[in-house]
This record gives sequence, structure tokens and C-alpha cells, in this order.
Amino acid sequence: MDFEALVKHISTIQSTLQAQAAHAVNLALTARNWLMGCYIVEFEQNGEDRAAYGEQLLKKLEQRLNVKGLNERRFREFRRLYLVYPQLKEPIAQYILAGSEIRHTLSAEFTDPIRHTVSAELQSVNNQPSEWNTQADRLFERLPYSHLKFISKIENPVKRAFYEMEAIRGCWSARELERQINSLYYERSGLSKNKEALSALGCNGKPCRCSPKTLLTRLLRWSSWD
Repeated sequence: MDFEALVKHISTIQSTLQAQAAHAVNLALTARNWLMGCYIVEFEQNGEDRAAYGEQLLKKLEQRLNVKGLNERRFREFRRLYLVYPQLKEPIAQYILAGSEIRHTLSAEFTDPIRHTVSAELQSVNNQPSEWNTQADRLFERLPYSHLKFISKIENPVKRAFYEMEAIRGCWSARELERQINSLYYERSGLSKNKEALSALGCNGKPCRCSPKTLLTRLLRWSSWD
């Protein structure tokens, strides 16, 4: 092995393992936010003293916790994440139960809610044609919270699924995803007779199918707890 080979090996190890670490952070971030949303909804529906907080619940929660990054606006986002994506229950439950450190830290008291059957009310949020359903494990593994945060704001379930699949297929960054939503990419693709051209446009004219290496590189930029 010469010096150039050494540089290549070190560079590959650095980029690959750092990206894998970023991916692990993204999974933990999505799980954290979904679980917080789960508990907020659970309290709003069944909390023993929920009437004492009413509409001030999230503000009171922010004040009591006093943790940077956990504020009323974020709690609303987490609640929306849970309500829009109840199907994430299964991959998140598997993720928590598979991690020994997480499993031992979170007692059954904390993990029980995600074992429960999602109510019919929540299931109706995801009531969309089967051909547009994005697999829950694929959502969890391939779309970081930064992406789910934008997509969960979309009320139309078919439109939402469209952006889920396009973001995964095109390896869009969060900024690219936001730009496509704001430019009405879904509406334009539905009206256009040349969907292949619009699909290419969505990836800035480049092939949409990213390699595992590209995906890992993108994950480095996606990782954030803010």
C-alpha cells in the first residue's frame, strides 16, 4: 500500500462511518420527536389533569422543561408528526427494542404507548389509496425528521405520499424538498404530459436514483437535533 492508497482508505473510512453515525442520529431524532408527540396526544386525550392546562399545555410544558430547542412550536410539530404518521409506531418500537442502551433506559412505562393499537381516529389520517402508501420502515430509514417536518404539513395524503417518494427517490436535501413544495412540483407533475421531464427537473436534471454512497453523504448534512 502506497501513500495515495492510505489517503484513499482513510478518506473512505471517515466519510462512510461518519455518515453511518449521522444516520443513527437521524433515527434517534425522529424516534424522540414522534414519541414526544405520542405522549402529548395521549395526555390531551386521557391525562388525569388535562383540564387544568387546556390550550396552555404546550406553553406550560416548555416552561416546566426549560430545555433549549424544546418549545411550544416544536411540540406542535411533534404532535403533528405523530398524528400524520401513526404508522411509524412499528419501526420506532423495533428501533427502541433493538437498542440495548435505549431499551434499558426507557422503562416499560415509556414504551407501552407505542405498543398500543392506534385508534381509528388516528388511522383515518393515513387513509389513502394503497398504491400511494409509503412503507413505514422506509419512511423511518430514508427520510430524516427535517424532511418529515415539511411533508407532514401537507394535508392531502396523496400529495404527501408523492413528496415522500420523490424525496427518497431523488435523495433530496431538506432545502431541495422545501423548494419543490414551494414551486408546486406536485401540481405541475399532475398537469404535465411529460412527467419524466418534470421528474428530471426535480433532481436538477441529474439522475434521481442515488447510490448508497450518495445517500450516506447526504445523511451527513441532514443530521441535526435543532
